[in-house]
Amino acid sequence: MDMILVNGNVITMTAADATVAEHRGQALAIHDARILAVGDESAVRAAVSVGAQVVDLEGKTVLPGFIDSHMHCFVTGISLVSARLETAASVAEVCERMAEQAGRTPAGSWVYGTGCVPWALAEGRYPTMEELARAVPDHPAYIAAVTFHSGSTNTRGFELIGLQPGRHGVEVDAEGRPTGAFLSDDSHFAAAGVAFGSLSDDEIAALYRKTASFAASRGVTTLHCLDGQFIEGDRDVRVLLDAADQLDAHTVVMYQTMDVQKALNLGLPRIGGCLTIDGAGFERTALMYEPYADDSSTCGDQYITEDEILSFVREAHGAGLQIGMHAIGDKAVDLLVSAYDQALEEYPRDDARHRVEHFYLPSPRAVELAERHGLALPMQPVFSYMWDQDDSAYERLWGPVRAARAEPFSELCARGLVVSGGSDSPVTEVNPLVGIHGAVNNPRASRRVSVEDAIRMFTINGAWVAFEEEEKGTIEAGKLADLVVLDRDPFLEPESIADFRVEMTIMGGRVVYSAEEGPA
Repeated sequence: MDMILVNGNVITMTAADATVAEHRGQALAIHDARILAVGDESAVRAAVSVGAQVVDLEGKTVLPGFIDSHMHCFVTGISLVSARLETAASVAEVCERMAEQAGRTPAGSWVYGTGCVPWALAEGRYPTMEELARAVPDHPAYIAAVTFHSGSTNTRGFELIGLQPGRHGVEVDAEGRPTGAFLSDDSHFAAAGVAFGSLSDDEIAALYRKTASFAASRGVTTLHCLDGQFIEGDRDVRVLLDAADQLDAHTVVMYQTMDVQKALNLGLPRIGGCLTIDGAGFERTALMYEPYADDSSTCGDQYITEDEILSFVREAHGAGLQIGMHAIGDKAVDLLVSAYDQALEEYPRDDARHRVEHFYLPSPRAVELAERHGLALPMQPVFSYMWDQDDSAYERLWGPVRAARAEPFSELCARGLVVSGGSDSPVTEVNPLVGIHGAVNNPRASRRVSVEDAIRMFTINGAWVAFEEEEKGTIEAGKLADLVVLDRDPFLEPESIADFRVEMTIMGGRVVYSAEEGPA
């Protein structure tokens, strides 16, 4: 059935200044999953067929459907059904929540906990495998950090995972005995792969449906799914591709593999995602040129060698694929951007749009090369909004100089680089309104961008980094009818965008979420 939305504040995002009246409308019409017309209500009504469903917006604001351009859809699904540990204050509280989760889990199945912040617990560490075994004696258990760059298990889980002391990241105590914690990407990803590998295809598909439904409730109509790595044989990627038509959000699959032929065999136009050149700040595994401010013994970890990066980039670029890799520390960002630079100089290709996932602490040279080559920059404004407040974790980790140049959104936007917004879920919750708010109201004035630029990060820029700008990202006749209805206008209340309410989400002309009725 055709649909017409009337009596609204439709912000089309089609011009450089979305605040001006000529780039707004009062109504829009939808036909066959696409936008038929937008503008004056009388003209829009005249464009639709008799019998179209009419929705009175009562003055509410309509924006293009939000795009989360960096999230881990499978692991987000895990987080939605696991013990939530973000607010746990001690090892005992972590164990208590895991015990409660075990009570809801069939005997013998893995018990999952996500969002743990071990460095913020009273003890400053994960539970030991013995402590977790006392809480969860009859199941294998696995806990993932909020960053998803480390984790831990109980005794039964450690036996099943099978990683031995001596492997990088497998933590041991003073006597050389394993504690059950995995503190590097390579050890944690291997452990998580075992813990999640017991899930069936049907269970994985259900997790994707849950993720998409949750995202729809936050106004998201497209998810860039950075998946693979965590299940043997990358079954999660195959299940995602098979289940895509069943989901309440469009998906852009970033297959996290360095096997170019695998991506080509699946007919994918891109490869990569969080292929981790380095780790994360809180684990002190993000790769820096200079030591950490609070731990002079380390500059972080490098998980993929320079030769391996360049070889992969050359092969994938030569195969015509768009590439994405994870780079947080300044040295890691330089390694990736330099590899893109070399591949593009050796084998020129117009508009490759290779991605630097995070682009967290770029050097001036990295910014220059990103501008020269038109690189795509999926970033997460919510990070610095959360972690660079008055008690700045950034300054504790990197010192004031490096903290000040982290995530330079304002500079990047001023130079015309395309920054897209994401949550890195489950690192932070899928919620573009918080991301937009964080970009506009960042703790550091030097990072702050206009409401216009912040919304673009989660709409048209998100479409551009996936080569989808002709289909999504603005409200124009002919584009997919991907829309979000908000209770307020972000241009009028920029200081409170995080508190806005999503009233309705429409994906391809179908209402997939309504605040009054819940998920479709």
